[in-house]
Amino acid sequence: MIQKYILSFDCGTTAVKAVLINFEGKVICNAKAEYSLIQLHPGWAEQNPEELWKAICKTSQNVITKASIKPDQIIGLIYAAPWKNIIPIDANGNVLRNSLIWMDARASAQAERLNQAAGFFVGTGQEYWPRLMWVKENEPEIWENAKVIMGLNTYFKWKTTGQIATEPSDDFFHSYNPSIQSDYDKIIHAAGLDEDLDKFPPMKLATEEVGKVTIQAAEEMGLVQGIPVFGGFGDLPAITIGTGCCQENMVHIYFGTSSWLVDIIRNREDIEAPQYFTFNSQYEGGLFALQTGCFAFDWAVEQFYHSERQILGGEVFDFVNKDIAGIPAGSDNLIATHWLNGELPPLSKNAKSVFFNVTSNHDRRHLVHAVMESICYTHRRYLEHYEKAAGKKLHSIRVVGGGAVSDLWMQMLSDVLQITVEVPESPRYTGAMGTYYCAMVGLGYIKDYNAVYDTVKIQRVFKPRNENAEIYDKLYKIYLELHPALHNLYGSINGVY
Repeated sequence: MIQKYILSFDCGTTAVKAVLINFEGKVICNAKAEYSLIQLHPGWAEQNPEELWKAICKTSQNVITKASIKPDQIIGLIYAAPWKNIIPIDANGNVLRNSLIWMDARASAQAERLNQAAGFFVGTGQEYWPRLMWVKENEPEIWENAKVIMGLNTYFKWKTTGQIATEPSDDFFHSYNPSIQSDYDKIIHAAGLDEDLDKFPPMKLATEEVGKVTIQAAEEMGLVQGIPVFGGFGDLPAITIGTGCCQENMVHIYFGTSSWLVDIIRNREDIEAPQYFTFNSQYEGGLFALQTGCFAFDWAVEQFYHSERQILGGEVFDFVNKDIAGIPAGSDNLIATHWLNGELPPLSKNAKSVFFNVTSNHDRRHLVHAVMESICYTHRRYLEHYEKAAGKKLHSIRVVGGGAVSDLWMQMLSDVLQITVEVPESPRYTGAMGTYYCAMVGLGYIKDYNAVYDTVKIQRVFKPRNENAEIYDKLYKIYLELHPALHNLYGSINGVY
């Protein structure tokens, strides 16, 4: 019997993985390609959509070659991509400017006006609608010539099928929930976007077929024409499904370039979270996000283990884990902050990384160890916020993403949070697995997402070590005081944005 496959694209902020998955849910092969981040000014963050599309095509071709399969064995294709990208396309299909990605925070002035006009807090200059306002006000010719403004998932589907449709987690104009739709309508009106509604794509469910691979896309991607392409979603719901934590009140943590804690809820009023995303037509996600997760760790490795990285390549991370294994909990009273690109409230976008309490007894091992601990501290802050809002105490949590590969880091996280950490098998491919399950629902091979939780196999379990609780309690409290103490100084040196 000829084996059939789903081709899943898991697009992160700095790289894409094309993952080939068989009907039994086994990852057969993957290919990765990186792309650049353009930061012309402090707080700005852009990418060239065409560069990202070339990465999609390259990884598609490479994964088929590596797996030694025929393209017609692929019976479904699906994308997961970061949300809130702004990609204007004209009537002739031309990309009019680089994409303003989710990390971009240039629209602080627009955000201030929008919050005032709406009568409630919509967001900072990094939020989606203020950045739309910025383009409309500062690049009126581009805005006028834009027939459609796409998100990244929509852009990839359009390049693949020629069809234009967004999906629930990346649609900020339409909602299945009347309460959320009412808020959207108020925001759109306050932002002065009422007359621009036709620029934004219609929505289809993540499991719906959007179209089929065109002749041109097939040639560019090394595929065959006619493969069905499903709606897919942003990386948030993709990873949520991949963890199996996709039923009401389930929680997980993701350690990727960015990082987050997510809780699945029925309504946004059910829990007070810094941000939310639409999971599907029934559920929302409460989002406690870190702008810089493993990005900060990668930066630290590049700075402090540059020579080793040049020699070892990707294996440098194993080297670093072994090298820092002897550093004690708390890094000998050294505290780092991971805020290289700033952070969301209650922190601030203009906040940057610091190392606090460095002495001559510290070396590069302590510095990297402290950066890893800082990410755990922020997750503890969010976990405590979640538990207080939800009125319950978690005893275990599933953790996925590239950072979850590190036993040292996961034990550290368990010690900082003082709860059990569970890591499923193949934690690097959680987003791809989420899109796989979505495509299998779309093809009719799986009824819904409810069965996924028991399907996900837990590979490693980390129990909190009581002997580290006291030192982490002490340093965590100091960590919480750093931003309030430095807030005015950040404003003085970086400005307010």
